[in-house]
Amino acid sequence: MRRFLRSLLIIVIGIVVAIAALIWEGTTLESMLYVGDVPVIDFATLQRDSVPNQYLLCPKGMCSTETDGEAPVFDVPIEQLQVAWDEMLAEQPRLQILRRDVTNIQIDYVQRTRLLRFPDLVTVRFVPIDAGHSTVAIYSRSVWGKGDMGVNRTRVEEWLARLKARVG
Repeated sequence: MRRFLRSLLIIVIGIVVAIAALIWEGTTLESMLYVGDVPVIDFATLQRDSVPNQYLLCPKGMCSTETDGEAPVFDVPIEQLQVAWDEMLAEQPRLQILRRDVTNIQIDYVQRTRLLRFPDLVTVRFVPIDAGHSTVAIYSRSVWGKGDMGVNRTRVEEWLARLKARVG
């Protein structure tokens, strides 16, 4: 009986160590939870899925699909908004640029969760309004699963609050 319990304990410890190693070494989990091909998002023609693990804000009249709200207008030119955005995102953990279009107006990111490294995609498009005002269209969505416990909404709202604090 002692041999059995000792063997069982060794197996359990081995499993715990393996799981801890996977969580600690995120690259292993990242390779398992791949992003796949990221389509180019056209906000004007975007059609959303029915899953709740996404959050979309658009400037008034830009998106033809149902949005989760209207994007805020910032009292700065688009160039200044882009610089503030890049500075703000440089502080974000586990964030990687996947694609930046040649005009630097639309950028795709992947941000991964801290423990299990689930990937979320975020697409942002900078939109000029006039010489002194600009806004963004932003679409945050999970790659895996159907629910996100509000993570995509929270991310967008936090990023926009940090951006607003930077540009005033």
